[in-house]
Amino acid sequence: MTTFDFSGLGKTLHPGMDKRSAADRIIENLSTGNLGLNKTSKLTSDVKSVMDCFEVTTNISELLSPACGMTEEEKSAYLAHIQAKLKAGKKLTAEEMRFLQAEYPDLYLQAARVQSMRESFERQLKSCKTKEEAANVFSTSMSMVSDSDPMKEAVTAAYEDAYREYKETDKYKSLPENDKEKREKDS
Repeated sequence: MTTFDFSGLGKTLHPGMDKRSAADRIIENLSTGNLGLNKTSKLTSDVKSVMDCFEVTTNISELLSPACGMTEEEKSAYLAHIQAKLKAGKKLTAEEMRFLQAEYPDLYLQAARVQSMRESFERQLKSCKTKEEAANVFSTSMSMVSDSDPMKEAVTAAYEDAYREYKETDKYKSLPENDKEKREKDS
């Protein structure tokens, strides 16, 4: 049976980390688990094979997680940073969303909903033909946010941030104020 040495993988993934990181734990689990990597006997049971696949999948998932190698304090600080962005209505990066998905799945679902609502609102703004129409889309969207929504603060902040950003674009600045001005411009 072939033996694999994964000892350098952790240092490659996380250079400069002196402590035993998640990668080190994963490598140890991979090299000493029931994978047969350091074993001379053959796997004979289907149950062992299924468990091996699960163990490999779990270890690889942990290795690919954005939180891989983070201490609990670093995870908490990163979560606080993400929550502050959400409350401010800012867009989350793909890495921040992956972190939430891996570490805080409930918050991930809420953040994904907020981000989706923001994107839908941005599409509506881009289709507006006048500044007045854009203001109406904004006020309608804001009025649709329920007081009982647990993410009300994040949703309203996302709408406000998206509207502020849209108003700074050249497209918005070139829009006529209202339908009357649009008709005059078109004729």
